[in-house]
Amino acid sequence: MCGGEELIRVLPEDDGDRQFCPLAAGLDVLGDMWTVLVVRELLVAPATEDELLAGVPGLDRELLAPRLAALCAHGVVEWDREYRLTPLGRRLQGPLLALARWGRTITQR
Repeated sequence: MCGGEELIRVLPEDDGDRQFCPLAAGLDVLGDMWTVLVVRELLVAPATEDELLAGVPGLDRELLAPRLAALCAHGVVEWDREYRLTPLGRRLQGPLLALARWGRTITQR
């Protein structure tokens, strides 16, 4: 169970076993470290593939390409000579800043 008013789990009758929870839906889009780090870079500024690769150590083209494709398919990122966040993607700034602050407490333990 997700819990919380905005994190309530909703299971429509006509849906097999897929979990309909806003948190799960968000994780379906951003569910791995590389995707989150790509979004982090795009929150700073639009970027080319080469700029994204330079900004995220350890990321390579094989990891980057499917993540960019998925972000574009979900309407989070758009491409026009460089990748940029859509208005939907820009809405990730607050949640990712909160996650970064939380992550800082973990690294300072």
